[in-house]
Amino acid sequence: MWNSLEVAKLVISFLTPAVIAILGIYIHRITKRFEDNQWRDQKLIEKRLAIYDDLAPQFNDLLCYFTYVGRWKELSPIDVVALKREIDRKMYLAAPLFPKQFFHACQALQGLCFKTFSDWGVDAQLRTNWLRRKEANPGWLVDWERYYTSADEVTDPAKVKAAYGHVMQEFAGSIGVTADHSHVATGRLPRDIR
Repeated sequence: MWNSLEVAKLVISFLTPAVIAILGIYIHRITKRFEDNQWRDQKLIEKRLAIYDDLAPQFNDLLCYFTYVGRWKELSPIDVVALKREIDRKMYLAAPLFPKQFFHACQALQGLCFKTFSDWGVDAQLRTNWLRRKEANPGWLVDWERYYTSADEVTDPAKVKAAYGHVMQEFAGSIGVTADHSHVATGRLPRDIR
C-alpha cells in the first residue's frame, strides 16, 4: 500500500514540471510585454524626433520674426500667417503623440504671436509692431498693415522669446532629453525694438 509520504512525493514529482512550465510561460509573457513596450516607446521617440525636425525650424522662424533677429526681414506678414496655419495643422495632428504640456506650450506661443478669431473669415493678426518692419523693407506694401494688431495688442518680444524657450523645453522633455534643458539658447534681443 502507498503511504502518504510516497503519494506526496509522486504528486510533487508531477507538479514540479507543471509549475516550472507555468512560471516559464508567465516570465515569457512579461518579457514579451516589456519588449513590446520598449519597441513602442522607441517608435514614439522616433516619430517625435521627426516632428521636431519638421516643426522646430518653423517655431524658430516665429521667434526670429517676432523678436527681430535672424531672417525676420525675409518674411512678409502673409508668409507669417501662412506659417501659423502650417504650424497649427502640424501641431494638432501631432498632439496625441505628445504630453499635453507640449501642446499647451505651443498654444501659448501662438497666442503671444497672433490675435485670432477677430471676425469671420479674417486672417489671424500679428501681435507685433509693423513700423520697424516697414522701415527695413523697401518693398513694403500698404495692404500688409491690416495683418497687424493695434499698438496696444503688441506682445513684448521678451515674452515671445520666453514662450519659445518653453516650447523647446517641452520638445526636449518629450523626446527623453533629461539633462538640464532649462536653458534654451534663443539669442539676444535687439536693443532698439519699438
